Amino acid sequence: MYYNTSTVTPDDGRRDTRCLGALGLLLLILGGIVVGLFEPFVNSFVYKELVIRNGTDVYQTWKHPPVVPHLRIYFFNVTNKEEFLSGEKPVLQEVGPYCYREHWEKVNVAFHDNGTVSYETQKHYYFEREISVGSEDDIITTLNIPMVSAVSQWRFAQRLAKLALSSMLEVLNEKPFVTHTVGEFMWGYDDPLLKIAKDIIPPDQRLPYDQFGFFIEKNGSNDGLFNVFTGVHDMTKYTTIDTFNREQELSFWKTDECNQIKGTDGSSFPPGVTEDTVLYMFNENLCRSIPLTFWHDIEEDGILGMRFSPPIDVFANTTVKPDNDCYCVGGPPCIGGGVFNISICKFGSPSIISWPHFYQADPKFLNAVDGLQPDAEKHAMYIDVSPRTGSPLRAQARLQINIAIPHVPEVKPAARLREIIFPVLWFEDGVSELPANIVELLQFAENVPAVVKSSLLMAFFIIGAILVVAVGVSLLAEYFNLPIPFLNPNYSIETIEGKMNNTPPTPTHKPELTGHTNTMVSENPDNDFA
Repeated sequence: MYYNTSTVTPDDGRRDTRCLGALGLLLLILGGIVVGLFEPFVNSFVYKELVIRNGTDVYQTWKHPPVVPHLRIYFFNVTNKEEFLSGEKPVLQEVGPYCYREHWEKVNVAFHDNGTVSYETQKHYYFEREISVGSEDDIITTLNIPMVSAVSQWRFAQRLAKLALSSMLEVLNEKPFVTHTVGEFMWGYDDPLLKIAKDIIPPDQRLPYDQFGFFIEKNGSNDGLFNVFTGVHDMTKYTTIDTFNREQELSFWKTDECNQIKGTDGSSFPPGVTEDTVLYMFNENLCRSIPLTFWHDIEEDGILGMRFSPPIDVFANTTVKPDNDCYCVGGPPCIGGGVFNISICKFGSPSIISWPHFYQADPKFLNAVDGLQPDAEKHAMYIDVSPRTGSPLRAQARLQINIAIPHVPEVKPAARLREIIFPVLWFEDGVSELPANIVELLQFAENVPAVVKSSLLMAFFIIGAILVVAVGVSLLAEYFNLPIPFLNPNYSIETIEGKMNNTPPTPTHKPELTGHTNTMVSENPDNDFA
């Protein structure tokens, strides 16, 4: 006797439907988990790898940066010095770039128990003639900065003192303009005024060198002792500065807020950067921390990043940005208007910094000279950042050095000089490309998690939604007894085909019973007794 046990019953269909519905809901839940927990999980892994620990690959990359920075110098050659002294605008000719390849290395590294590491960044400069506009023997004419600095420092002195300074400058044959080679302006040239200044000017107001040069004694030197957080305890402080030259704040400005040393040295930033993030970079040449705000999205080497740049009001007048009053040490009035006075931290030298070509500055500074044309593409300072890791992808720190010329008629050699913010040079210092191995690591950190997350979300949500919708339709089909095969367990293909052909469904085959005779039933049932 044989029984067909493979027949699928409506109960079997309902059970399969419930299983598929449960699977669909599970996939949707997993999709929700991915939305909520995937990023924190990936970030925790990335952050753990970023921590600066002695002996790790990250430490070696941090200590010996594999990038090749370049310093590019652009001088403003004065082409009409006599006409300027006679009252005309100075006509400036930009000459450059003069390129120097840099080699950076962190030295005197020491780890501390509070989760910080101290170091000095030693920098060496190598002139690159092939990518420069000329040689270091090229001739440049510009302001006599030591003389102008002396006149500026004595401008408020008694008349007798000014006359004494005038006599000394005449004896030394000092002139308002000097002509030297690029190499001399970069690395130093002899100036008799500086040697005499050692005996007559207080130590805190005189240059510490016998020579004058914009980068004098910088080759092979360092920018100071930094102590930064390693991220071992708190990644929100990763590489941010704890102390600089063993001090937690500066002493140049009027308030604690402006003297605060904020942010990093610019070589890296805390991870998890967004468009709302305000990055801070401490620059010892500016004697302050500079805020960097989101500018626009970029893509470098297949990595989606964000470009940050100083806000337009960073050097604004106090009437535009009252918070800048704390930097107004010598005023009022203060200069402002897109330029920044750093004389207080440059030995009293009338040094004024701005963005190159007076980019984003008050038009009055640009209109006072001829030969400058500000261009955001060429002159804006920026840093491109990898959002997840906070690593710079590309950076260009651009600054212009200007001199605030005073009008001091009592000093005869400078009597024909008039008050003006006089551009001397501008430079850009940064990295234009990363090594291939660093690019691959950043691509893995930025791109792979995004691809994996998108794939998981598509799989979980799409498949889960399809299953849930199919189960919902199946339940409705069964409830309303709709003739939908596969979705209504009460209907089969044979049932529907039978109805369409107006034929009854095929009766279920009943197995015959053999080996037994019912004696109560005869061949003619009409003759049987009830």
